[in-house]
Amino acid sequence: MTTIGRKMIPYSEAAMETMFAHVADIMLEHGLVEPRDDAEAFAADIMNLLHSQGHVNDNGDVILGRFILLPSERPTISLLLVSPLPADRYDDELRRKPSPIQFSRTASGHILLPSRMLLTIIEELGNNPVAPEEWRPLFVNFSRRALPFPDIVLPLEVDTVALPTEQHDIVEALVPGCILTVNLELRA
Repeated sequence: MTTIGRKMIPYSEAAMETMFAHVADIMLEHGLVEPRDDAEAFAADIMNLLHSQGHVNDNGDVILGRFILLPSERPTISLLLVSPLPADRYDDELRRKPSPIQFSRTASGHILLPSRMLLTIIEELGNNPVAPEEWRPLFVNFSRRALPFPDIVLPLEVDTVALPTEQHDIVEALVPGCILTVNLELRA
C-alpha cells in the first residue's frame, strides 16, 4: 500500500516516552492531573487516573487503544488517546491483513478510522466508572443506534507509529495524544 500522507514513526522507547509526555501535557492542560515537582509522583498520578478508568492491565501496562474523556459539553465529547490505537488486523471481509498492517486510506492519503472502531470506543465509555453517570446511557445508546455512518477521515497531519508484535508483524497505530471530537447527537 502506498501512502501519500506521513510515514509511520519507527517504534522506540524514546519515541514512546515523547508521546506519553505529550499525553501528560494534555492531561495537565485539561486539569485531569495536578502539576508536581516530583516526576515519579506525577507519573504515579497519571497511572492512577488510567487505572481508575480500567486502562491498565494486571502487569501494570497501559492497554492499547484507550481513550479518556476530556472535559466536554454534551452532546459533543472530546476523547484523548492515551495509548497507541492499532489498525484493525482484519479487512472488511474479515480476512487477515498482511504485515505491515496499516489503516485504510483515501486516495489522497488521509487515514480512515473505521466507524465500528469509534462505536466500540464510545460504548466502552458507557461502562467507564469515571465517566459522568448522566453521560453513560448516551454513550451506550449512541454506540448501538448510530449505524450506519461513514468511516472517519483523519487529517494528513495525524502521526502513526509502527508497533512490532509478538508474531513479528508491524502494526500501524495512531500515536497517543490524538484528540477525537465527536458529536453524539441522535436525530430521529
